[in-house]
Order: sequence, then structure tokens, then C-alpha cells
Amino acid sequence: YKLMKIILSNALFCMSYILSAQFLSAATTWNGGTSSNFGTAGNWSNNSPGNAADDGSNNLATINNGNTVDLPSDYTGTNTYNLAVGGNSTLNASANFTATGLTVQDTGVVNLTDGAFTLPKTSANNNGQGSNGTLSIQNGGILNISGGSHIFNERSTMNGTFRVTGSNASIRMNQIGGGNGTFDFVFDAVGVSGVYGNLGFSWLSIGASSVIVDGSSYTGGAASFTLFDGHGAGNTPAASNFTITGLGDEGVDWTLDITNNPNGPLNDTVILNVIPEPSTTILLGLGGLALILRRKK
Repeated sequence: YKLMKIILSNALFCMSYILSAQFLSAATTWNGGTSSNFGTAGNWSNNSPGNAADDGSNNLATINNGNTVDLPSDYTGTNTYNLAVGGNSTLNASANFTATGLTVQDTGVVNLTDGAFTLPKTSANNNGQGSNGTLSIQNGGILNISGGSHIFNERSTMNGTFRVTGSNASIRMNQIGGGNGTFDFVFDAVGVSGVYGNLGFSWLSIGASSVIVDGSSYTGGAASFTLFDGHGAGNTPAASNFTITGLGDEGVDWTLDITNNPNGPLNDTVILNVIPEPSTTILLGLGGLALILRRKK
């Protein structure tokens, strides 16, 4: 009987140790041992992050060895991890995928070029300020969005660069801003995508942020572009926080409309209005007059 108790006790200890080791090894680090494909198990120290155990605290997948990692459109992993990218590493993502958190560390770059990236809502609070599902762009980190449809629920901390390139992306956030980083809007020929709050509640908090707009590739005419639409209480930056270039060289100029309604119910919005320069308008008018005269002859 005593021997049986000793054997049983040892068996339970070993089982407990194995289970604990599995939980402790939930964290996984990119080593790129097989390829540049995010979904290949051999590229990770603890198998693919989509298969890593989630113990609720240590489920961290880290890319920080200077590699360029591709998360292609055919990726089908089910992910329960916080993803961190840093150490001069770049993640290029065009897949539909979900993570419980995204941290872009110093010298890290994440490019969302297509697909749908989602940070799910995990907090019971209406304003989504939970400890999970967070977006963090640290000083020196860059999140660049040029396509796809992306939803960032929960809270965000932005001390790096949140860049929107071109007009082909859909971006919704539960908290827009939160930090003293930079929002960078880079126009393509027809415009640029805006950053919108999620329907219902959204906190717009960009009062301490800098906003840079590069319109040098824009070839369109008069138009209005919503840069931010908060759907809720918050604060917007002063006009002095904006640096707008490239919209005075191709026959267009700009004005900026900033609406701040800290107590609602109206939206907090920042709208960039691209308008023809007076000289351009006059030239267009003269061109039309010449056409009319030619037809009369």
C-alpha cells in the first residue's frame, strides 16, 4: 500500500510538472529556421504561435531577430497569443488573422497590406479598456496599413508611428490614439484612407499626437478626406500639430476642419479639404470660355 502511494504521488508530480512546463513554454520566438513563412511550425522555438498553449499570461509570440517574416493570404492558424515585433524585424501580413494583442517595438515594422487583422474585444467595459486585446506602438516602431479591412478593439498606446498609405484600407479602432506618437497619412493618386471609431463607443484621444500628411502623389481635384472620426468623447490636436505637404504643388491647396465635442453626442472629426487654387480655378474658367467661343464660331 505504501509503495502504491509513493508511485501514485510520483506520477501526479510528474504529470503536474509536464503540464506546468507546457504552460510555461507557451511563449514562442521566431528563429526562421525553415523559411520566412509565419505559419511554418519549424520557424518558431515552440511550434507555430497559432498552436501555442494559452495560459492567459505567457502566450507571447516574438519576432525580434532582424528577419522579414511573411504572413500570407493562405494562412489559416487559430491564434491565441500576443504578437510582438521588434529588433529591426518586419512582418508583412496579407492574411485574415486574429491576435489577443499587437506590440510594435522599437525598430520593429508591421505592414498590413491586405486581409483582415482583428484585435478582439476582451474587456467587459463598454469603452474596451481592458488589459488584453491591446495595440501598442512603441517609440521607434511603425505600423503601416495600405490595404485590407482591420479592426482594433480594446485600448491602444501609440508612441511610435501609425501610418496609413493610400486609399485602399478600412480601419476601425475602439480607441484612436493614446500617446504622443505620430499619425502619418500618405496620399495615393486618388486620396487616403481615414481612421474611424467602431460603431457605438469609440474614444478619440489624439490631442498629444503629431499628424503628418503627404499629398505629393495626389492628382485628383477638389475633395474632402476624413482623417479621423471618433464617434465619441475625446480630444483632437490643434492645427499646429499638423504638417501638410504636397497639396500646393499640383494646382490644389487645402483647409482643415477640426471638430472637438468632448461631451458628445456629435462626432470628433478631422477633415482635410482639398480645394483648387484660385489661379487654377481662373484657368479652368478661361478654358471653358474659350471652348464656348470656339463652338459659337
